[in-house]
Amino acid sequence: MTQQINMPNVDTSTAMETIDAAVADALVPFAENGVIEALGAVSDLSDQEPIYAAAAATLATAVLLRDGRTWRAGTRMLAAHLLATALRGVVKAGVDRTRPDAAVRRGEYVLRKGQRRDSDFNSFPSGHTAGALAVAVAIGRDYPAARGTALALAAGASVAQVVRSKHFVSDVLVGAAIGLAAEAAINALVRRAGKY
Repeated sequence: MTQQINMPNVDTSTAMETIDAAVADALVPFAENGVIEALGAVSDLSDQEPIYAAAAATLATAVLLRDGRTWRAGTRMLAAHLLATALRGVVKAGVDRTRPDAAVRRGEYVLRKGQRRDSDFNSFPSGHTAGALAVAVAIGRDYPAARGTALALAAGASVAQVVRSKHFVSDVLVGAAIGLAAEAAINALVRRAGKY
């Protein structure tokens, strides 16, 4: 077990916990830096409400332009985000994990079966990552030229969650898996619906 300077009592008996603790321990001191706080504010554009607003704006644009491709993209965005958010919620409810910044502030770190609904204990998995990645991939389905930009923005928002000490690396990795799975399921439904 590796002793951390900033992170309290993290059990580093697994490789992932060792990585999580080491990265968080190194980054926590910078969480209140002005640049990191600004990065966090920008990354909050990948939170639920802004993504719902972006999907609604895409759908409204589709209606105004009478554009089927934009309508399909907006529908994919909304559906992928809704499913990613639902899946993330199920996982979050089953796991209590202290956020890195909260662990330092509280002087305790927990990782156990879900019992608390307090945001300080809802680190696992990253909802920002799940939603942002699901939407980015959904956008790329109908607008391939925008795929790279959308994925870069989603990746930036995901990395920001670790840099600003709101999530551990594994929280973001699991959030990414949830986002990809949600979008893939929605894409399969869209493709199936298109065959009939």
